[in-house]
Amino acid sequence: MQRFMNSETQPVDRLLITAVVDRLIYNDPETFSAEDARTLLAALPRKRVPWFEIGAKGKVSGGSARGFAAGVGNVKVEDPQARKFDVSTSSDAYTRAGQWKLLRYDRRTGVLVEIEQVMADPTDEGRGARLRYAPGGIPLGMDIRIVHNVRLMFSWLILQVPGWRPWKRPV
Repeated sequence: MQRFMNSETQPVDRLLITAVVDRLIYNDPETFSAEDARTLLAALPRKRVPWFEIGAKGKVSGGSARGFAAGVGNVKVEDPQARKFDVSTSSDAYTRAGQWKLLRYDRRTGVLVEIEQVMADPTDEGRGARLRYAPGGIPLGMDIRIVHNVRLMFSWLILQVPGWRPWKRPV
């Protein structure tokens, strides 16, 4: 776990980040504070983010063990509880703060900060947001996550592809 920003010795203030994100998300349904958005950008550490992210989430049936017990014979013990897994190529790039996990993308065209609730399923609509910044750190807007269902032709398989829709404007 990375506690410090870049090579500086400035610690990440997770309480500040949590409070700012709560205000950005929950205060007003149509606008957000540009000052809060700038505070969030300044508080988030810059981390290396992969060019593309591949992830998987799921459950597998519980494990089992077989053996031989003296006086009983062959035995099999099963765990009825399913094991959950969650893997991602960019898990080290996230900053965790309270109920939020944040991912900062620094690009030449500006900065994007993705905000997601930790316990949210990536396919849930409205459980994630994205702040867009101009190159100087000026907040441009906030988008909300939407999910597009795409059925593969002549198949029962449906892909859920996340996307973004404009949501709030800075004031």
